[in-house]
Amino acid sequence: MGSASDWHAFLDEFRTFGGKAENVMQRKGAFGMGLFPIDPAKPVDLFIPDALLVPIENIELRDGEVVIKDESGFPEGYGDWFRRYQANYSWGAEGRDNTLALEEGLKNLPDEVQTLMKRVGLYNADNRFPGKDLDQELLQRFIQTRCINRKDRRVIMPMIDLLNHAPSAKPYDMSGDGIGVAGLHDGEVLVKYSVSDPLRRLIAYGFNAPEPLGFSLSFRLQHRDRLIVVQGGGGRQPLQPCGIELKDDRVVLKQPLLASSASPKMPRTLLIKACRSLEGIDAHELFEQIHQSNTQALVQMLRKLQGVEGDLAQRLRNGCLDQLAALSHHFGQRDDLLTEESATPAAA
Repeated sequence: MGSASDWHAFLDEFRTFGGKAENVMQRKGAFGMGLFPIDPAKPVDLFIPDALLVPIENIELRDGEVVIKDESGFPEGYGDWFRRYQANYSWGAEGRDNTLALEEGLKNLPDEVQTLMKRVGLYNADNRFPGKDLDQELLQRFIQTRCINRKDRRVIMPMIDLLNHAPSAKPYDMSGDGIGVAGLHDGEVLVKYSVSDPLRRLIAYGFNAPEPLGFSLSFRLQHRDRLIVVQGGGGRQPLQPCGIELKDDRVVLKQPLLASSASPKMPRTLLIKACRSLEGIDAHELFEQIHQSNTQALVQMLRKLQGVEGDLAQRLRNGCLDQLAALSHHFGQRDDLLTEESATPAAA
């Protein structure tokens, strides 16, 4: 990282390409390197136009530096600016080192912990970080922590990708012809990255966060005479009924929401709605079964982590506890929504 004058000169260059970066500086905070307001009494204004977003397939590692492969679609000089940005403020500042520390930490967990994580769909070292081409694998993992979906493309958003995450923060403003973050901030400028839960946030990014939602891990379970396959993970529209697929004798539930601190009656309601068309399914009972399977897996993981040393093991213990706390936010159901839906066909 350069001096304050280097930073301001760098922002001036960014503005010549059409970006905005007002009232911000980069420094270390509670979450590592982040952006902070220079004057907390004044608003921050960050914006990157669509024309400066870099599709992830147009990024490569060249002589150890992260660069744009084909610069022809960008303003003259932007490719060189992007290279220096990555070298001084992103990949080269701590991005590569942090990515390597997370991946090595996960791979060094005891085999029995990794086996359990693989079984419940959280982490598979062979797929994620096989170790055959260290630099390329590190680059791909780094990109996954920095990219965002924009107009059916996954892109890198320089400057804005320096912001750290907080579950209670506002999301990116995607409404205009670019991506922005603005407003007053009395401390670090934080943004809500996406919809997730504590364990998946940890495995994806390497930090603990008390997320307000809880999604299921992946399981197979027997429900009465039906085999239920639960595909774990978080959805972009968590307050919609989960997807269901019938495959031979199996019922596949896709990313069911199990808990919400803001709407604790919705998770059960959504599963009831999703299962209404299925015969031989008691949605209330199935909801409890899925919860039980999650609790048992998390307790099992905590037991396997007892006595395991290392920073990542401690973060994973905290992640399991955060996940258990997140999963506790459910009770009852929204009878008004269920009655409303069942009454609709008759009214029609």
